[in-house]
Amino acid sequence: MANGAMLARKTRFEIKTGPDTWIPVKGFKDFSGMGGGSAAVVDSTDLDSDAKEKLFGLPDEGQISIGVNYNDTDPGQIAVEEARLSQELTDFRLVLRTGKAFVFSGGVLTFEKSGGVDALIAGSITIEISGLVEKTTVPSA
Repeated sequence: MANGAMLARKTRFEIKTGPDTWIPVKGFKDFSGMGGGSAAVVDSTDLDSDAKEKLFGLPDEGQISIGVNYNDTDPGQIAVEEARLSQELTDFRLVLRTGKAFVFSGGVLTFEKSGGVDALIAGSITIEISGLVEKTTVPSA
């Protein structure tokens, strides 16, 4: 696109299930929160200060929320559920259509399901990110 804008179409969300094995989480619809964390603000003001003085702690990458069309037979969604139950850090990646990717480790806090009349069963996954989010390039799927 001429103005640098990027469509989300063809973005993939993947979970690492083996040393070199990434599998897609099918039914992936949307994401939010990437880059939404913040560092702690440490007050360093003393009696010689003319105004509040501050230092900044380590960056906190925060959480990412993932929306899916729930599918209890999808290996990717099953792996996410297993990661939630294990309470272990798991590697994930968000791969843009350009091949650029955000790779991170995190713990799956929730995998909520919801539904209604004339609606698909929806899933909402919340992952607490641990460490830095790395930007990299991955091969096409």
